[in-house]
Amino acid sequence: MATEQQLVVQTTGAIAAEGLAERKKVRLRRHHELQNGTAYLFLTPYLAVFVLFVVVPLVFGIYVSLHNWSETTGNGGFIWFRNYTTLILGRGYYGSEFWTSMWNTIFFVIISVPLLWLIPTALAYGVYRAPLKPLWRFLFFYPSVFSATAFGSAWSLLLATNGGSVNNLFGLNIQWLTGMPQAWISIDLATIWATMGFSFIIMYAAITQVPRPTLEAAEMDGAGAYERFRLIILPLLRRASVVVVVLNTIASFNLFAQDQIMTNGGPGTATTTISMTIYQQAFDSFNAGGATAAAFLLAIVLGVIAFFQFRISRKAV
Repeated sequence: MATEQQLVVQTTGAIAAEGLAERKKVRLRRHHELQNGTAYLFLTPYLAVFVLFVVVPLVFGIYVSLHNWSETTGNGGFIWFRNYTTLILGRGYYGSEFWTSMWNTIFFVIISVPLLWLIPTALAYGVYRAPLKPLWRFLFFYPSVFSATAFGSAWSLLLATNGGSVNNLFGLNIQWLTGMPQAWISIDLATIWATMGFSFIIMYAAITQVPRPTLEAAEMDGAGAYERFRLIILPLLRRASVVVVVLNTIASFNLFAQDQIMTNGGPGTATTTISMTIYQQAFDSFNAGGATAAAFLLAIVLGVIAFFQFRISRKAV
């Protein structure tokens, strides 16, 4: 009789324990659902803006690039990939101009990106060793607050052939903005001066993370400032250098405002970039379909370049 009572008690206890565990699971599941709902509630404004201003324009852009679309006449019909093949094969005016401006842009990238890494890195190391660090950081970063329109206009006035401050100050008669290769030199100088601030801050922050005991030990062993920079600091700056190179590559491929203001793509089409060609095709020739296709081709080129840069950097780090 006692054994049966114990069995009943044990069975009742097991059932109660199972019920309690199940209720805990239900409460825990409801708690997670409430947390997830709250998280999605906070994400909703961002997701709405993202969909409205990124996803919808992207999908519509793909749709436009597959049509004979004009801003003046609207949709002229579905033409499959004709806009893309016209540009890739270099057919017609904008087909040939696409490749001319693409090579101009690549030339600018090859010249500007190494300098936009080398100069900020050297300046960051110099500031790291110099007194009055806040002052130098402010001076080197300050040009970055100007818009491309502002610094492009300022450099246009400084480098004007007639009445320009540079020619007048040094008694020169150099066609900075209308001759080659002076036009590219002028655009490079203006771009480097105005945009190196962000790269400088990134490299300076990376240098400050280098272990000071390592530098002090190298100094005690007789390593000079240059040897410490070359043998210790530079190898530890690889990750920051990759970020700087990738960001400056993308920014240089999108060169537009300062080029438009300073040289207007001249002399001739010598400094016309791919962004300028896309703009001209869209707003001068009202060929939105071709311009959108060119923009997507540029995005593909940037994606491929960024992919290989990251792959190479991962092997080097």
